[in-house]
Amino acid sequence: MVPVRIGPVVWGAFSIVLVVVAGGCSNDGPKLYPVKGQVFFDNQPAAGANVVLHSSPPKDSPNALIPSGIVQADGSFTLRTHPYGDGAPSGEYKVVITWYPANARELENPRNKLPAKYGNPELTPFMVVVKDGPTELEPFRISAK
Repeated sequence: MVPVRIGPVVWGAFSIVLVVVAGGCSNDGPKLYPVKGQVFFDNQPAAGANVVLHSSPPKDSPNALIPSGIVQADGSFTLRTHPYGDGAPSGEYKVVITWYPANARELENPRNKLPAKYGNPELTPFMVVVKDGPTELEPFRISAK
């Protein structure tokens, strides 16, 4: 068996191909930025509430991205944009918040624990801006009144 010698030209060509292929393996999804916030209902954490961001103005695309998150026991949430991962694209959003019982799927007619306007993108009073970078939102404070 004769040893094969690979010259510098072949190694150079191989390294160029490797760089091009590696560059093509980037994430094709949108640029996402970390977003966190809090939700309180009558000054108590709204644990289990669902926070959803809707583009403002609305995007007519069926593929519009809809970042969302679930409120934790301490009232905090972080957003995730399915299927791309943690965070949200930068931009202006209307914030919709709903809070159904944990067993809502088992109930015939589950009721939102929050006033209806917070669950409707056209009526919600909450607007936010996600920056190009980490964003900490002001707490959302909702009252039954």
